[in-house]
Amino acid sequence: MNDKIICFGKNYRDHMHELGDQSVDTPVIFLKPFSVLRQSQKWDEKLTLSLPADEVHYECELVFKLISPDEIGFVSVGLDLTKRVLQKKLKEAGHPWTIGKVFHDSAVVGPWVKIDSLKEILQLPFSFYINEELRQNSAGNKMIFSPTKLVKMASDYFPLCTGDIIFT
Repeated sequence: MNDKIICFGKNYRDHMHELGDQSVDTPVIFLKPFSVLRQSQKWDEKLTLSLPADEVHYECELVFKLISPDEIGFVSVGLDLTKRVLQKKLKEAGHPWTIGKVFHDSAVVGPWVKIDSLKEILQLPFSFYINEELRQNSAGNKMIFSPTKLVKMASDYFPLCTGDIIFT
Protein backbone atom coordinates (compact mmCIF):
# COMPACT_ATOMS: atom_id res chain seq x y z
CA MET A 1 0.00 0.00 0.00
CA ASN A 2 1.29 3.46 -0.85
CA ASP A 3 2.03 5.27 2.35
CA LYS A 4 4.15 8.37 1.80
CA ILE A 5 6.27 10.44 -0.53
CA ILE A 6 9.71 10.98 0.98
CA CYS A 7 11.67 13.86 -0.53
CA PHE A 8 15.33 14.73 -0.17
CA GLY A 9 16.67 18.21 -0.74
CA LYS A 10 20.28 19.26 -1.31
CA ASN A 11 21.19 16.05 -3.12
CA TYR A 12 22.07 17.31 -6.63
CA ARG A 13 25.21 19.43 -6.83
CA ASP A 14 24.04 21.33 -9.92
CA HIS A 15 20.80 22.43 -8.25
CA MET A 16 22.59 23.40 -5.03
CA HIS A 17 25.01 25.53 -7.05
CA GLU A 18 22.07 27.10 -8.92
CA LEU A 19 20.48 28.10 -5.57
CA GLY A 20 23.77 29.25 -4.07
CA ASP A 21 23.60 26.56 -1.35
CA GLN A 22 26.63 25.12 0.40
CA SER A 23 27.55 21.43 0.52
CA VAL A 24 25.87 19.39 3.25
CA ASP A 25 26.77 16.32 5.29
CA THR A 26 23.18 15.09 5.22
CA PRO A 27 20.33 15.97 2.88
CA VAL A 28 17.15 17.73 3.94
CA ILE A 29 14.27 15.27 4.40
CA PHE A 30 10.62 16.24 4.04
CA LEU A 31 7.36 14.45 3.28
CA LYS A 32 4.52 15.05 0.85
CA PRO A 33 1.10 13.40 1.04
CA PHE A 34 -0.03 11.12 -1.79
CA SER A 35 -2.88 13.54 -2.49
CA VAL A 36 -0.42 15.90 -4.29
CA LEU A 37 0.95 13.16 -6.58
CA ARG A 38 0.34 13.46 -10.32
CA GLN A 39 1.18 10.20 -12.11
CA SER A 40 1.74 10.05 -15.87
CA GLN A 41 1.11 6.71 -17.56
CA LYS A 42 3.11 7.37 -20.76
CA TRP A 43 6.53 8.93 -21.35
CA ASP A 44 5.31 11.07 -24.24
CA GLU A 45 2.21 12.31 -22.41
CA LYS A 46 1.98 16.09 -22.22
CA LEU A 47 0.66 17.07 -18.80
CA THR A 48 -1.23 20.20 -17.91
CA LEU A 49 -0.76 20.78 -14.20
CA SER A 50 -3.07 22.61 -11.81
CA LEU A 51 -0.50 25.01 -10.42
CA PRO A 52 -1.04 27.98 -8.09
CA ALA A 53 -0.64 31.57 -9.24
CA ASP A 54 2.51 31.84 -7.07
CA GLU A 55 5.93 31.50 -8.65
CA VAL A 56 6.56 27.76 -8.88
CA HIS A 57 10.06 26.33 -9.27
CA TYR A 58 10.72 22.81 -10.49
CA GLU A 59 13.38 20.24 -9.73
CA CYS A 60 13.65 17.34 -12.15
CA GLU A 61 15.04 14.27 -10.42
CA LEU A 62 15.06 10.51 -10.24
CA VAL A 63 12.23 8.99 -8.24
CA PHE A 64 12.22 5.49 -6.78
CA LYS A 65 9.47 3.19 -5.51
CA LEU A 66 10.09 0.65 -2.76
CA ILE A 67 9.08 -2.99 -3.27
CA SER A 68 9.77 -3.70 0.40
CA PRO A 69 10.65 -1.42 3.33
CA ASP A 70 14.36 -1.65 2.46
CA GLU A 71 14.44 -2.44 -1.27
CA ILE A 72 14.14 -0.17 -4.29
CA GLY A 73 12.31 -1.85 -7.18
CA PHE A 74 11.19 0.82 -9.64
CA VAL A 75 12.50 4.09 -11.04
CA SER A 76 10.94 7.04 -12.81
CA VAL A 77 11.69 10.68 -13.49
CA GLY A 78 9.74 13.23 -11.52
CA LEU A 79 9.26 16.86 -10.66
CA ASP A 80 9.38 18.22 -7.14
CA LEU A 81 7.60 21.57 -7.36
CA THR A 82 8.11 24.43 -4.91
CA LYS A 83 6.49 27.79 -4.23
CA ARG A 84 10.01 29.20 -3.84
CA VAL A 85 9.10 32.75 -2.71
CA LEU A 86 6.75 31.42 -0.03
CA GLN A 87 9.30 28.81 1.05
CA LYS A 88 11.98 31.51 1.40
CA LYS A 89 9.70 33.73 3.53
CA LEU A 90 8.81 30.82 5.80
CA LYS A 91 12.47 29.81 6.20
CA GLU A 92 13.49 33.40 7.03
CA ALA A 93 10.76 33.57 9.69
CA GLY A 94 11.96 30.29 11.19
CA HIS A 95 8.70 28.54 10.31
CA PRO A 96 8.21 25.11 8.74
CA TRP A 97 8.01 25.43 4.95
CA THR A 98 5.56 22.60 4.29
CA ILE A 99 3.03 24.81 2.50
CA GLY A 100 5.78 25.94 0.12
CA LYS A 101 6.30 22.31 -0.96
CA VAL A 102 2.83 20.75 -0.59
CA PHE A 103 0.09 21.83 -2.99
CA HIS A 104 -2.00 20.27 -5.76
CA ASP A 105 0.23 18.52 -8.37
CA SER A 106 3.44 19.40 -6.47
CA ALA A 107 4.86 15.89 -7.01
CA VAL A 108 4.81 14.69 -10.63
CA VAL A 109 6.03 11.22 -11.64
CA GLY A 110 6.36 9.50 -15.01
CA PRO A 111 5.71 5.80 -15.65
CA TRP A 112 7.47 3.30 -13.39
CA VAL A 113 10.25 1.13 -14.84
CA LYS A 114 11.43 -2.03 -13.08
CA ILE A 115 15.08 -1.76 -12.06
CA ASP A 116 17.40 -4.52 -13.24
CA SER A 117 20.62 -2.67 -12.39
CA LEU A 118 20.64 0.40 -10.16
CA LYS A 119 24.22 1.13 -11.24
CA GLU A 120 23.15 1.31 -14.90
CA ILE A 121 20.11 3.48 -14.08
CA LEU A 122 22.33 6.02 -12.33
CA GLN A 123 24.44 6.44 -15.49
CA LEU A 124 21.47 7.41 -17.67
CA PRO A 125 20.76 11.08 -18.34
CA PHE A 126 17.32 12.57 -17.81
CA SER A 127 15.86 15.89 -18.96
CA PHE A 128 12.92 18.19 -18.36
CA TYR A 129 11.30 20.32 -21.05
CA ILE A 130 8.64 23.02 -20.88
CA ASN A 131 6.92 23.64 -24.21
CA GLU A 132 9.75 21.78 -25.98
CA GLU A 133 12.44 23.99 -24.38
CA LEU A 134 15.11 22.18 -22.32
CA ARG A 135 15.01 23.43 -18.72
CA GLN A 136 16.99 20.80 -16.80
CA ASN A 137 19.35 17.98 -17.65
CA SER A 138 21.08 15.68 -15.17
CA ALA A 139 21.92 12.07 -14.30
CA GLY A 140 21.67 9.93 -11.19
CA ASN A 141 25.43 9.81 -10.84
CA LYS A 142 25.34 13.54 -10.06
CA MET A 143 23.58 12.85 -6.77
CA ILE A 144 25.60 13.41 -3.60
CA PHE A 145 23.81 10.61 -1.73
CA SER A 146 22.97 7.34 -3.50
CA PRO A 147 19.38 6.03 -3.58
CA THR A 148 20.32 3.16 -1.24
CA LYS A 149 21.89 5.65 1.19
CA LEU A 150 18.72 7.77 1.06
CA VAL A 151 16.57 4.74 1.90
CA LYS A 152 18.84 3.99 4.87
CA MET A 153 18.72 7.62 6.05
CA ALA A 154 14.93 7.75 5.86
CA SER A 155 14.59 4.43 7.71
CA ASP A 156 16.69 5.88 10.55
CA TYR A 157 13.87 8.38 11.21
CA PHE A 158 10.62 6.54 10.45
CA PRO A 159 9.32 3.19 9.18
CA LEU A 160 9.31 2.71 5.43
CA CYS A 161 6.58 0.77 3.64
CA THR A 162 6.19 -1.13 0.40
CA GLY A 163 5.01 1.39 -2.19
CA ASP A 164 6.67 4.42 -0.61
CA ILE A 165 8.01 6.86 -3.20
CA ILE A 166 11.39 8.54 -2.83
CA PHE A 167 12.19 11.80 -4.61
CA THR A 168 15.96 12.17 -4.70
